[in-house]
Amino acid sequence: MKALRAEPDWHEAAQTLVDGCCLLAPAERVPWLEQLCRAIGDPLYPAFLRVLCLVGEHGEPLAQRAVAATLNDALASGRLPSGPQAAWGALAGASRRQGPIEFLCAAFLHPQGALPLSASAFDRTARALLGLMAQDVQAHARYRARLEAAAADPLEGAWSRADRAALRALAAAWAPGAVPGLAVDAFLQAARGGAGSGGGWSGLPGFGALGPPGR
Repeated sequence: MKALRAEPDWHEAAQTLVDGCCLLAPAERVPWLEQLCRAIGDPLYPAFLRVLCLVGEHGEPLAQRAVAATLNDALASGRLPSGPQAAWGALAGASRRQGPIEFLCAAFLHPQGALPLSASAFDRTARALLGLMAQDVQAHARYRARLEAAAADPLEGAWSRADRAALRALAAAWAPGAVPGLAVDAFLQAARGGAGSGGGWSGLPGFGALGPPGR
């Protein structure tokens, strides 16, 4: 199983992602992103999300738009990098694959790590990820529709009724032009109304006890 280095260079990883999305030919970007995530492997999918958040929080606008446009192409072709999450109410070992935003929300709603992630840390990380996706109009629209579809499907198996209410609130508040914080606040408020809400993913590789990426 792959493991993170003791002191990962998150900024170098973010620069590698930006370079690939900016410098490769458009037709090469999604295959490259797929290859990158396969090389990382499922156990380190949270590390990939941390890199996305770092770009969303500190990247230059041009870099953010390039990464968001690549994610839009991946969404449009059904090749968005995803990570495994245990299905709600399923037998041990059953899982569904979730894209970056759903994975983040599921990890908060149903913590699997040893240490909790505070709502404020989730707020900062989710804002960075939503803000990055919103840098591309089509990526924003496609991902918002994706969240709405997940919230409307009671048979998919990945979400409880309370989870779907929180996703629905996030999608409704994440309107075009809205600041990401409004959507995150709506999600957190809805999540507090559900049993078992509020948690963390500190035990997942790539996030650690500090939660969101820092400078």
